[in-house]
Amino acid sequence: MSIGLLLLLVLSGCWNSIELNDRAFVKMIMIDKAESGMEVTLAFPLPNRLIPGQAGGSGGQGQNPFTYVSKKGRDIGEAYRFIQSDLSRKITFGQTTVIIIGSALAKEGIQPILEFVAREPRFHINAAVFVAPEKAQAIAAVPIVFERFPFDILVAYSKQHLTVQTTVKDSLMASFVGGDMLIPMLHFETKTIPTEKQSIMKWMGTDGAAIFKQGKMVAELNTNEMRGALWIQETIKDSEITVPSTKDGKEVSFIVKNNHTTIKPVVSGDQITMNIYTKADADLISSESDINFKDGKQRAILENDLARLVEDRMSKAITKSQGAGADVFQFGNHIDWNYPHKWSEIESQWRTIYAKRVKFNIQSRIVIKHLGTEKNPLRIRNNTRTEVGA
Repeated sequence: MSIGLLLLLVLSGCWNSIELNDRAFVKMIMIDKAESGMEVTLAFPLPNRLIPGQAGGSGGQGQNPFTYVSKKGRDIGEAYRFIQSDLSRKITFGQTTVIIIGSALAKEGIQPILEFVAREPRFHINAAVFVAPEKAQAIAAVPIVFERFPFDILVAYSKQHLTVQTTVKDSLMASFVGGDMLIPMLHFETKTIPTEKQSIMKWMGTDGAAIFKQGKMVAELNTNEMRGALWIQETIKDSEITVPSTKDGKEVSFIVKNNHTTIKPVVSGDQITMNIYTKADADLISSESDINFKDGKQRAILENDLARLVEDRMSKAITKSQGAGADVFQFGNHIDWNYPHKWSEIESQWRTIYAKRVKFNIQSRIVIKHLGTEKNPLRIRNNTRTEVGA
């Protein structure tokens, strides 16, 4: 008994622990350029306003269950300390899921942001990164309709593969090999929402991607070019593609899935060719055409049209990155893996070589797998009958 008591005396708790009730969990970080430095906005859920079992987007008495706190500083660290000085709880980044960067700051460079994140031991490296077309703070005006918290909307964009996916880990890895990368861009517009108290509100969605060269935003991919990037990165998922019918020019729409992309470089002397092969399956979802889908030749034509459309989007995405001189798809890594000696010769001039000398051979194959239960176009038939006694 006495031995047990002695053992208890030598036990001690964690001397530097902080109770959960004393923590403020950052879920989203918004960073904008300021006149002299940066403006940092942190988004926090508010436990005192969370009602257990409530699925709506507001807390008790119609109040939002989250808040934003903003401060300006010479850098992120100083702005963060200013925010901490105004809070009664200790800030922690262990649950941060989203970082949004304003376009003005993105053009100056995101290296200071990555520096802060890399040195913060609690920061989750799978947090998603986005670029806002103007100020990152614009998200604060977005209504919360489908989700409970605004940061959940952005997480859903990544999980549903609606845009290119870039995490803190991806950004840090890209920075170690030159800082060329793609980061998805957000889009804000004004919409009428009849169900809300304030019917005209700002709405948020995704729109293209930002091209970064050496950690600085230098160009943008539009929506179709961004979709081409998804094919190259092999992250396309349940994408809708519409092509005109060869019979009457009317639209036929498909859901394309099961994308698989292979990249194989070929080096012959000074000529570098990147062979990109992609394949996928397609399911018919709607048709305005009178095309006969039972006809194998007609289906083959549609498959070819789908493949050419995908190749065009991929080509435009690559051309845009070559124009910016930014190897955002990390093609250089494929040369390094397959031709290490050649890569050691050209690595220092790779951006110039990529922009001017690298050729691309893009081949796509899409197979129409499912047509649904109705093989022929569904039309309303106008049946006329002669009524008795008419």
